[in-house]
Amino acid sequence: MSTLRDTTESFRFGTKAETLTRLARLIRSATLLPLVFFTAREWADDRESCLRRVFSHTWSSGTLIVRSSCHEEDGILASNAGRFLSCLNIRGTDELTTAIETVFASFDGDRSDDQVLIQPQLNNVVASGVVSSHVPESGAPYRVVQWTAGSETDAVTSGSSAVCTWYFLDEGKDKVPDPKLAAIPQVVAELETLCAGRPFEFEFAISADPRPALFQLRPLVGVHEKIPRERHRRAVADCRTRARDFGVPGKPQTAGATVLGVMPDWNPAEMIGIRPRPLALSLYRELITDTVWAESRFRYGYRDLRGVPLIVDLNGLPYIDTRASFSSLVPLSLNEDVARRLVDYYVATLRNEPWLHDKVEFAIVLSSYHFATPDRAGALVEREVLSADEADMLVNALRELTIRMIAKQGPYEQDLRAIRGLELRSIERNGHNPSSYIRALRDQCRRLGTLPFAGLARAAFVATALLRSLVETGTLSQQEADSVVTSVPTPTTVMHDDLAHLSRAAFLRKYGHLRPGTYDICSPRYDEDPERYFDWSVTSPSPADGHELSLSDRQLAELNRELEHDHWPVRAHDLLRFIAESVAAREFGKLQFTRFVSEILLSIRRLGESRGFSADDMSYVDLSAVTDLTGRFYRDRHRIADAINQGKERYAITRSLCAPAVLSDLADLTSFTSPPGEANFVTQSRVTAPTADVAAGDEPKASVAMIEAADPGYDWIFTRGVAGLVTAYGGVNSHMAIRARELGIPAAIGVGYEQFRRWQREPVLEIDAAARLVRPAALGIGERS
Repeated sequence: MSTLRDTTESFRFGTKAETLTRLARLIRSATLLPLVFFTAREWADDRESCLRRVFSHTWSSGTLIVRSSCHEEDGILASNAGRFLSCLNIRGTDELTTAIETVFASFDGDRSDDQVLIQPQLNNVVASGVVSSHVPESGAPYRVVQWTAGSETDAVTSGSSAVCTWYFLDEGKDKVPDPKLAAIPQVVAELETLCAGRPFEFEFAISADPRPALFQLRPLVGVHEKIPRERHRRAVADCRTRARDFGVPGKPQTAGATVLGVMPDWNPAEMIGIRPRPLALSLYRELITDTVWAESRFRYGYRDLRGVPLIVDLNGLPYIDTRASFSSLVPLSLNEDVARRLVDYYVATLRNEPWLHDKVEFAIVLSSYHFATPDRAGALVEREVLSADEADMLVNALRELTIRMIAKQGPYEQDLRAIRGLELRSIERNGHNPSSYIRALRDQCRRLGTLPFAGLARAAFVATALLRSLVETGTLSQQEADSVVTSVPTPTTVMHDDLAHLSRAAFLRKYGHLRPGTYDICSPRYDEDPERYFDWSVTSPSPADGHELSLSDRQLAELNRELEHDHWPVRAHDLLRFIAESVAAREFGKLQFTRFVSEILLSIRRLGESRGFSADDMSYVDLSAVTDLTGRFYRDRHRIADAINQGKERYAITRSLCAPAVLSDLADLTSFTSPPGEANFVTQSRVTAPTADVAAGDEPKASVAMIEAADPGYDWIFTRGVAGLVTAYGGVNSHMAIRARELGIPAAIGVGYEQFRRWQREPVLEIDAAARLVRPAALGIGERS
C-alpha cells in the first residue's frame, strides 16, 4: 500500500488525459469519468483500432464528448485554456469520427504526439464550474469557485450563463453559499496535498453523485503566494477587528449597525479603485472623505456628521461606512428618534438587498424632495418604519431642504460661484519648500475646490432624482428626460469642439492637467503624453446632437400644477433649467478642482525625483509623509525611503486581500460570494463592436471601451469615437454614465468585477442598452474546452 508521501511524490501533471488518468488512481473526494485517449499519429496510422478502443467500453453506447489533450495545454509554463475545441453530444461511429477529426484539425501545425480524449458525457448536471486554489491575479490563498447552475458543463468557461463566484479561505470553508458546492472544499484540500502545495485549478460538475466529477486539473500558471499564509491570516484578522470597531454606535451617528460598501457614497471603487496605492487613498481621504463630505452636507441642511470619516480603511481596502453616509442624508430638522429609525431601515435594506449598493439614493435613501417622494415616504408607513405624521414630517423636511438648496443665493448658487472663481485662479508654483507648497495646494483644493464641488455633486443628485421622478410619474418620457440633460453644453461637448478648433498648445493648456486616474501619480497627464490620448491627425468626431429643451404646453402646465401644489417657488422652465445646469455644473466643477489635484501629484513626483525616487516609488507614500517633511534634504530622503518601504509592504497585504463589494458580516472576510453584476444601462442604443482594453493601451476607436474604474481623466476616449462602453464600477449617475448618455453611446456601467473580467476577454461584444444586456458577439464553431 502506498503512503500519502508516496502518492504526493508520484503525482505529476501531464497532458489533460494523462493527468486525469493519474488522478483517477489517487483522488477520493471526487469522481473521474472513464476515458480513452490516443495521439494524432495513432489516429492517422490506424483509426479503426482507435475506434475499437472506445467502443470496447459499455459507456460508449451513450452520449460522448471529445476533448483536446494537447501538450500546449495545461503546462507549467502556459495553460492555453480554451484554445482548442471540444465536441459535445456525440453518438455513434460517424459522429465520433467527425468529432475526432474536428478536434485534431484545431491543433496548430504538426501535432503528431498530441491527443484527443473521449469520455461519456455526464448526465443530470445541476451545477458546474471552475475552482482555483489561489486568486490567479495575485496568488492570494483564497479558493475561487466560479460556478453556474444548470446542465451546461461549460457555462463558466464559455460565458454562456450567469456566473457566481465564491471566495473562501480555509477558515471560511464551512460557509457554503449553495448546498450543491458542499464537497468542493474537501476536494480542494485533497488536491492541495496531492499537488504538494503547487497552485492548481480544476473544472467540475455536480450531478446525482454527491462527489463532484472532475473534468480537468491543470497547474495555475505563473502564480505563487507573495506573502506567507500566516501573515495573510493576521491581516484578515486585523480587517475583522477594524470592521468590528466600526460596528460600535457613536455620536453623532444615529444608527447602531452598519454595512460597509465600496460604492454607496463618493464611490471609491470608481474613483480610486478597490485596491488603491497608499498615496491615492490618502489623497482622496484628505481632499474629500475625511472632512469635506460632511461639511458640505451640513451646509446643505443635512445632519451634522463633521468629525466622522466616511471611509473605513481595511488594510488598504477603502469601504464606505453606510451608517455615517445614511445619517448624513437625513434632514437636520428631524428629531433624533426619527433619524435613528430611518438610518436603521436604510442599513437593513442594503444588508438584505446588497445589489442596490450603487443605487442607494435612488432605491433606498430618501435624501431630497421629488415628485415620487410622498409615495416613497408612504411606503415607509406601510413598512412600519414611520408613523403617518412622521412620514409627513420627513416629506416636508425634504421639501424645505430641496427648495432652499436651489433657491436664489442658496448653497448651490454659492458653490457654483466659488467654482467659477476657481476657474480664474491660477496656480503659482513655489519651488523653495516643496512640502509647504504641497500642504498649501491641499488646503486650497479642499477649501476652494472639493468643498464647493461636493455641493454641486449633491445638487446634481437632487436634479437627477427630480428628473427620474418626472419619468416615473409619466410627466416626461425617457427620451424627453434625456433631452433635458443634453440641452446644456457640458465640459465633454466643449472638449470635443475644442479638440477640433483649438491649436494643440491651446487645447493642452486648457485640458492638459487631466489624467486617467485623477488621484494616481503613475497615470500621465494629458500634456505629458498627448499622443497616448489624442489623434491629432484627424478631425475630432462630433458629439451626438443635443436636444432642444422643448416640451408641450400640456406637459409644462402639468408640471406647473405639481410645483404649485407643492409650494415650489419656481416655474417649470426654471426647474428644468436647474436640472440641466446642475448636472453640467458638477462636471465643470470636476474639471476645475482636478487642476489642484494634478498639481499636487506633479509636485510630489518632482519632490521624489529630486531625492532619487520614481513616481512609482512615490505612489506608495502616504500624503502625510510628504506634507510633514522638515526641509532637510538627507533627513527627508531617509523619511521618504522609509515611507516607501512601509507603503510597499502594506500594499502587498492590500493586494492579497479579497472582500465583497458589500460587507455586512465579519464572516464575509473569510467566505463570500460575488453575484453576477447588475449593470446600469445607459441610452436606448445598441452596438456590436470589438473590445478595447483601454488600460492596456488598446485603441478605443470604433470599439467597446473596457475600463475597470473610470473617472474624468478618461474623457479622452470620447474624442476617439468609441462605439460602446463597459465599466466594472460606477452607478447610474456616475461620470462615465453621464458621458455616455450625453454622447448617445450605449454603455453598461458598474457590471461588477467578475463579469467585467469575463467580458474583457471577449474579442467582440454586443451592448443592447434597451434590452439591458451585454453578450459576446464573436462566436466560433464548436465549444471551447
